[in-house]
Amino acid sequence: MGGMDDMTPNAYEEAWDSLTQTATDSVINGIGGNDIIRYDSPSFSGVTVHASIMMNSGAAYNGVYNDFGVVVKPEMAEGLEIGYAFGETEATAGTPIDDSTVYVKYAFGPVTIGYQESESDATSATNSDESETMGISYQITDELSVSYNTHDYNDGAWTSDEEYSGVSASYTMGGITVSGHMNEVANRGGDATAADVEGYELYLGFAF
Repeated sequence: MGGMDDMTPNAYEEAWDSLTQTATDSVINGIGGNDIIRYDSPSFSGVTVHASIMMNSGAAYNGVYNDFGVVVKPEMAEGLEIGYAFGETEATAGTPIDDSTVYVKYAFGPVTIGYQESESDATSATNSDESETMGISYQITDELSVSYNTHDYNDGAWTSDEEYSGVSASYTMGGITVSGHMNEVANRGGDATAADVEGYELYLGFAF
């Protein structure tokens, strides 16, 4: 789940990057942590399977968490990618939360578009969350790409959805890469009266 939490195309980072809160992640991605065993299968006619297990998770009932996903890149439809992932979080006995996500991405020429829906399905409405993510990227040249992304997060305990949006760009020249994004979130924490929050990030990398 963590490896497939946002598969929409971007030039640098997701629309929610650097703006999520510690208490509420605003991203549906199962459970993460240390000591994870992950398996990624080879491609079988464009289909790959992914699975992981974590044996010592303090956030999962009895300390064990596992999830799986499948990605399909149909050989007869070049540029198309479809993915699905699922994981069950059971913090206490009898209160399972099923996390799932599904996405579709399509590249044609220099343009790639993507759409993704994620859900946490719990026994109570207040613990059931949903998100909707969209993105489009454009490869202007071999060195320069730009993108625009949105991410709406609906927490079952909130009255308003968090609304993220952001633009990012990346430029590579030889062994130098310059990337960055400008992101913004409205209704942070589900509070419609909260002021919009903005985040900026700049990355400079050298390859030798």
